[in-house]
Amino acid sequence: MILSEKILTLRKKNGWSQEELAEKANVSRQSISKWESAVSIPDINKILELAKIFGVTTDYLLKDDIEEVEYSAGDSEGVKRVSLQEANEYLDANAAFGRRIGFGVMLCILSPIPLVLLAGLREEAAWGAALSEGAANGIGVAALLLLAAAAIATFIVNGLRMERFKHFEKRDFELEYGVAGVVREKKRLNAGTFAAKIVSGVVLCVLCPLPLILAGISNASDLTLIPLVGVLLAVAAIAIYLFITAGTVKTSMDRLLGEGEFDAREVRKNRREEKIGGIYWPIVVAVYLGWSFLSGNWGITWVVFPVAALVFGAISTAIKKDE
Repeated sequence: MILSEKILTLRKKNGWSQEELAEKANVSRQSISKWESAVSIPDINKILELAKIFGVTTDYLLKDDIEEVEYSAGDSEGVKRVSLQEANEYLDANAAFGRRIGFGVMLCILSPIPLVLLAGLREEAAWGAALSEGAANGIGVAALLLLAAAAIATFIVNGLRMERFKHFEKRDFELEYGVAGVVREKKRLNAGTFAAKIVSGVVLCVLCPLPLILAGISNASDLTLIPLVGVLLAVAAIAIYLFITAGTVKTSMDRLLGEGEFDAREVRKNRREEKIGGIYWPIVVAVYLGWSFLSGNWGITWVVFPVAALVFGAISTAIKKDE
């Protein structure tokens, strides 16, 4: 990697514009542009100043054969240095975290199924006589709450397990020499698995309503339609599980490498989204619980969550465009 590429990479990694770097280096924006496009090169004094600004060694800037960033000794003070073993532990912990959180989310999605099935069976003459409305609702709500409680416990326990990796969340670390290369290779090898899970999840999301649609077209009985609602939710839950497990692994690698959404500039863009999300999602949960308890339609009110997710996605897109 030549000097011009290193200047460009380091500037972007820090989330600075050419104007911001020019101000720090006390040069014009045109000079930065020329350095990054290899039209000209900075003199030795400016190279020393750039090394200080970026917190890297002059050897890293000057020697084309040095690919991995070499940070200067003073810049690493108070910042945790991450070894290959620690990076692997973090990646393994995140993979396990993704599987457990995915399972918890599946429980949330599946939790209304007993209530839907019991409410539907009660409408059938054969079951209606044997199962009162109160009993059906009581059993269904109890099952929903038990599954939701298990999911919440899963979220809390696994969140606590990840506390020891908090410095990764804050980007308060540096990778030791050679670690980035290993992580980047793992990311390359994982790309196929990631794509397969995402594609499979999308296909399942698209196809999950199909049995219900076909049953409706063929004028199937309510007794046939009711279990198909459970099938729809189960297939959707599997799709979400695939999204979460795939995304968690990729996210952990991006975080270590400072790529994607963890690029310095993207991190700043996401701060507003996180603040809004901290207010938005508790309100969504409150609306869901309030609507459910007041109406008693637990089999319908779960639609609050997919609708809320779509709305939040639109909000996030608007925030990032505004940035």
